[in-house]
Order: sequence, then structure tokens, then C-alpha cells
Amino acid sequence: METHIPSPVLRPYIRAFHVIESQGLPLQNRVLPDTAIALAFRFGGQVAYGHDRHTVLPEASLTGLRQSARLINYLPHSGTIVVLLKEGMAPALFRNPLHELTGLTLGLDTCFSATEIARVQDQLTGARNHRMRVAVLEDFLLARLRPLGPDPAMIRAVSAIHQAKGRLSISGLADNACLSQDAFEKRFRRTIGISPKPFAAIVRLRTLISQYGHGQSFQRLALEGDYFDQAHFNRAFKRFTGLPPREFFDQSRFW
Repeated sequence: METHIPSPVLRPYIRAFHVIESQGLPLQNRVLPDTAIALAFRFGGQVAYGHDRHTVLPEASLTGLRQSARLINYLPHSGTIVVLLKEGMAPALFRNPLHELTGLTLGLDTCFSATEIARVQDQLTGARNHRMRVAVLEDFLLARLRPLGPDPAMIRAVSAIHQAKGRLSISGLADNACLSQDAFEKRFRRTIGISPKPFAAIVRLRTLISQYGHGQSFQRLALEGDYFDQAHFNRAFKRFTGLPPREFFDQSRFW
């Protein structure tokens, strides 16, 4: 996998472009829940998800926020570019209600015309290198940007959740936004694509996983995450990654 930083004009909206190639061998990866809504464009081969590898992903897809990991299988000679959007910026590109995408992967032709998608796919396939492919996608996205700014109160809430590493009170966030908790949760879900509590849980567990050091005690990891006890941490961790902590950290590939 290689990462490309978006151009300055798209940097407020896009976190990164990830190019993933399996080359001559199949590749399986465990994709953890993230706070970014993702677009994926395939420029070669096939990509499927699940243990059976029979559910083939669309050539161009849109994936909402998820609360559990999934296995992605990149068949031999496959190539995909994943576009990770920044939190709260998807409404500048899509009119679709974001919370209705939670846990789903849809063909991108549900948002844009099939003709537009086919033209982009042809350009990606014909491009000589990844830099040219990223440029194709940047042109596509720039042409669809709407002059719609983010919701400042919800962006501040997202920032506060990240700063607290996911360990903070949702009622406190609502108070800071001068909203009732119910109004705050609905507005957050509409803007970000998921409710604040599961969003904070994603941040909390991704932070713990990123901070884990080889041989570190899982009991200590649970304490650092403010879990009630080891059993509570183990259950939350397995729901999030699909594996118990020791088995998860023994595997070689995840992102």
C-alpha cells in the first residue's frame, strides 16, 4: 500500500488516498473501523470481502462508518484506490443522508451517474501510474464539490473526542454545543454519519491499538482505556476487531 496526500484545494475534505495492489498473489487484510467515510475505485482485478471471498465489491463504492472490522480479499493482480474523507466533509460531495450508510457498502452509482463512474474507471485503467490515477480522482471530486461548509459545532465535538482519545461524556459534549443531548446526537449523526457514542468508541479502540507495544500487558491496556475490567475490554475489543487481543496482535496485517 502507498499513500498519496491530496492537493491543497482538496486537503480540507480528504485525509488521504491509499493505493492498494495485490500484484501476483492474493492479499487479505483486516480493515478496522475508522472515523472516515471511504470511497474505493478499482482499476484492476477483483476485490471481495468476507471469509468466503464470494461477495465481490463494486468497481466504485462508498462505505459508511462501521463498528466492527471486516476482511477484505484482494485477488491476484488487483488494484484499488481508497479515498478517505475527513470527518464532517462528506456533505460537500454527497446529498445522501450519511447515517443511512452506517455499516453499508454501496455502489457509487447510487450517488453519481453510471456514465460518470464508467468514464472515471476507464481513465483509471488507462493511466500509466498511480500519480496519474490520483489526479483523475482529484479532477472527478473537484468537479462535484459543493460550496457547503462543515458544521462548526460538530467539528469541534469531533476534535474534542479525538483529543480525549474517545474517553469523555457525550452529555458534556452536548452541553458545550448548547444543545440537548437528543438534539446533539441527531445533529452529530446527520453530519458525521454515526452517533457520537460509537464514534468515540472507534477513536478509543484505535488509539489503544496504535499505542500497543509488543509484550505489553492487556490488563494495562484495558486500564489505559478506562474499561471497567479485563472482561469488558476483551468483549469490546473482539466486537471491534473480530479477534481476541492476543490473536489480533499476533497477525501480520491490519489497518
